[in-house]
Amino acid sequence: MYFDVDFKKEKPDWQGFEKATGDVFESFGYKTMRDVRFKTTQRFQIDLIAYNDKMAFFIDCKDHAYVAPQKEEEFMIKQRVRAENFVKINQKFVSLLKINLLVTKNRANSLIMHKDNVGKILSVDFNSLNELLTNIWVYVDELPSFR
Repeated sequence: MYFDVDFKKEKPDWQGFEKATGDVFESFGYKTMRDVRFKTTQRFQIDLIAYNDKMAFFIDCKDHAYVAPQKEEEFMIKQRVRAENFVKINQKFVSLLKINLLVTKNRANSLIMHKDNVGKILSVDFNSLNELLTNIWVYVDELPSFR
């Protein structure tokens, strides 16, 4: 048996994951804003905002091996609050279809999209992001959006 003395536990590369997610949106023609920080009555931060002339995605990137459904719901409720506050101070987003999106590095919990009393929450794993954006207009009427 051998022990690797150079072994170091690998830490998640948050910025790399957020950049890769933004790169996917940019490859579909979206403009992106990364690590958006702003203040209304309190301080807020949004990992990524991707938008075009019709829609805006407010994206929370999670580089976790697994996100439990309860945590996923908690993340998205907080994301909705951040996104709504951002839109209040950025009028160019008012007329766009606004979608909160959770992008996970690994498999996402799509069942949370169908929970009663929560509203629909769109979550997608990174490997499925291309497919979602390729077919976005097929699903547009069912996308969970906010005004």
